[in-house]
Formats: sequence, structure tokens, C-alpha cells
Amino acid sequence: MKGISHFLLVSIFFISSCTSLFAVDEDSDTLVVVKSITLEGNKITKDRIILREIEFEVGSILKVSTLDSLIIKSQQNLMNRSLFNFATITKSIENNECIINVQVIERWYIWPIPILQFADRNINAWLDKKDFGRINYGIDLNIDNFRGLMENFSIILQIGYDVKLGFKWKTPYLTKNQIFGIGIDGSVKLNHEVSFKTVNNEELFYNSPSGYAQRNITTSLDLTFRPKYNYLHGFSIRFNQFIFQDTIFKLNPDFASSEQEFNYFTIDYGFKLNFRDYNPYPLAGFYFDVSLSKKGFGVFGDEVNNISLNTKFDHYFNIYRRWYFAYNLSTQFANENQRLPYFIKSGLGYHPNDIRGYELFVVDGQQIGIVKSNLKFELLPRTTFKIKWIKSTKFSDAFIAMYLNIFFDLAYVSDIYSNGLNPLANQFLYGTGIGLDIISYYDVVLRLEGSVNKQNKTGFFISFVAPI
Repeated sequence: MKGISHFLLVSIFFISSCTSLFAVDEDSDTLVVVKSITLEGNKITKDRIILREIEFEVGSILKVSTLDSLIIKSQQNLMNRSLFNFATITKSIENNECIINVQVIERWYIWPIPILQFADRNINAWLDKKDFGRINYGIDLNIDNFRGLMENFSIILQIGYDVKLGFKWKTPYLTKNQIFGIGIDGSVKLNHEVSFKTVNNEELFYNSPSGYAQRNITTSLDLTFRPKYNYLHGFSIRFNQFIFQDTIFKLNPDFASSEQEFNYFTIDYGFKLNFRDYNPYPLAGFYFDVSLSKKGFGVFGDEVNNISLNTKFDHYFNIYRRWYFAYNLSTQFANENQRLPYFIKSGLGYHPNDIRGYELFVVDGQQIGIVKSNLKFELLPRTTFKIKWIKSTKFSDAFIAMYLNIFFDLAYVSDIYSNGLNPLANQFLYGTGIGLDIISYYDVVLRLEGSVNKQNKTGFFISFVAPI
């Protein structure tokens, strides 16, 4: 009898345990219906802009586990719109009905930003010269989330070393279904100094003693199509006019033809897949970008006639606990039938093609291949804090994170036109080093890096965007 009692007790315990386990599984697989979605904190942003980023809607019937996954993706969508400093989505379930609460902390959207720019390609190129006369100043009135519709509107008034007058307006959602977008912009640039030749992979500059060495007028129309959360198609048509002083053509006969004025159209098509967890500084996910560009259509002559294809793939993942890895693969293919005018930059060192260790160099070329890699250690995990002496939550609620990283970048540039003046072309180049990345709200990224390249050139460099 005693043995039977023990058997019954063990059996009851076993059955209870199994029931408990199955209940957990059943709970995660239980179907729930989204009864309501409430929004909090969006004093400026329209409700439909936020709901566009939520990957489910009222009436959706989902498994709890699926809903949890979509909540995480929706939070990432909201943060990647650069509208909010924080976005939190919570759920409450009762009787198989789910109530969703979305709470956001909006950013400050009106920025009369003082312009203090360097006339060089980047801050590191300017630091190499340390010429305070090569600084531009003015104001860039930038309004993000204009009208609460995620529109961007800006006016630029810049004087100093160079003059720039410009405007830009862009709305991602032109139609009610929030799929099509449009943007227009235009600018006038007047430059006292312009690069006219590359020698030993460094740009040579001509500084006009009177007047402007280069005048540039640009206008463009951009159309976007975003059928899904992570897919984006883009189409743009752009008009450019360049006028140069004749001295430039005497300094470099290969700068372009003897004409001083160049007019041409450019048509671009691009497609993007964006599955990154946080665009300004991703740690997980991937990004793919392919674009096709055609410059010149014979409307104003055939001096500018080029077609190019650019691809980019980024992958980010967690290795173990606080260790992360990321790599980038980028390519550029351009037709070599006709040499482009020098002022249409193509090669390594010109945006967006660069590798660390070669910040002070340019490598002109038509075909480019780039591989970047980063091993990161999370020195300071993302930590939220409140700045007590600031009353507005737009600035008081902040976060900071720090990452130590080791990097290795590799590139190859093929050039068939100026190899004698371009010794870094047609060979593999690499740079390696260590760095510290500091991340904070408002998409702030500060990179401090020390590197050495293939030519044993060392340096300390500063940057303000994620390396990959």
C-alpha cells in the first residue's frame, strides 16, 4: 500500500509538471486578437505616421509569440524613423483580447543649425592643413517632422570660404496609403577653390585670386516607393550646371574639354533592403543597397556620358554576450568607354567609398571593390539616464553606449586612365587599427580611431557616422 501511495504521489507530481509545461507552450501559441492600439507622447507626430510603422493592426489575430516578435520589429521601425528618442510598445492580454500601448518620446524638430564646415573632403583632410581660412559658416534651418508628417524642410544660407544657397523639401508619404513619397531640392554653390588634379593620390587645388573658380547649380526631383516596412525603391532625376575659370584647363589639360560650362542630367534608380535593428549604429540585422546611375543623355553634348552600378551589403550579429561582429561588401562598376571630366569624382576616398587608414588619400578609378570588418566589445551597454536640470523630456531623457573595436578594411581600385599619377590604384590596399565608438541619442555617433595602412602610414582620425 505504501508503494502504491508513493507511485500515486509521483504520478500526480509528474502529470502536474507536464500540464504546467504544456500550459506555457499553449500560452505562447495561444491566439489573441488585437482589440486596440493606444498612442502616448506624440504631441506633434500624427497618429497615422506611427501606426504606419506598427507591423500589426486592430483586428489582427496572432499567436502571442508572433505578436511579441512583431512588437520588437515595430519598435525598431519607430526608432529608425529618427523621429523619437525612445519608443516603447507594451501589451496587456485578457480573455484572448490584447490591448497595445505605444509610448514615444519625441525629439526636438526645429534646428536653426549654425554652419561650421570645412572646405576639404572631411575633417581629417582639414586637420592635415589646419587652415582656418578654409572654413564655411552660416545657418541651416532644418525642420524635421514638418507638420507632424515626417516631412523634412530646410533652407541653407552659407558664406565664408564658399557660398551656398539651397532649399530642400521631402515627404515620405504623399498618398493616403503611405506608400509613395516625393522630394525636391535646389542649390547654388560658389567655390573659390576647386581640386583640378590628383597627384600621388592627393588632390591639388587651384585657388582663384579673383572671383570664383567653380560655380555649380543643382536641382533634383526624387520619388520613393515603400510598399513594405523594410523595402524602399527610389527614383531621381537631377540637373547639374558647372562653370569653371579657364585657368583650371591650363593647369590640367585632362580636366575636361576646352569648354568652361557643362550641363547634364542624371537619372538614378535605387533599391534598399533594411533589416537593421538601429540605423545610426546597428548591432544586428542586415542592409542591402543597389543603385544604377546614368549621367548625361546627349541633350547638352556628349562630354558627360557615363553609367555606373553600385552595390552595398552590411551584416551585423552578436557573437557571444558583449561581443559583436560586422562586415561590409561594396562594389562599383562603371563603363570605361569614355573618360569622365575630372570634376565628376569617382574612386576611393569620395563619398560613399572609403576605407579606414586612407582618410587623407584619394584613389581615382572606375571599378571599386571594398571589404570592411569590425570586431566590437560592448564597453558600456546602452544606459539610459535623466539630465535633471533639463525640464523637457526631448533632451532630459538620454542614453549612452560605448564600444571598443578592432577593424580591418580592404579595397581594390581599377584605373585605366591615370595610373602614373595614381600609384595606389590597381593594387590591394588595406588598413587596420583600433577605435572607440560613443553612441548617444539624436543619432549621435562619435568615432575615435588610430590606424595604420599598407604603406605604414599611421594616424588618428575622427568620424561622426558608424563605420559599417
